[in-house]
Amino acid sequence: MKQINKKLTSHTAHLDKQYGKKGTQTREKYEQGFEAFKLCAMLQKIR
Repeated sequence: MKQINKKLTSHTAHLDKQYGKKGTQTREKYEQGFEAFKLCAMLQKIR
């Protein structure tokens, strides 16, 4: 029988707890930084 770990949370739930709900200033700042990081990673990969 499979055991379910009740301490696991979704990525969205983690972000909500860490940075606030979508639309809050803290969360928007995180989202912008993450998008910049993804763009830089993609540019490095194509070089």
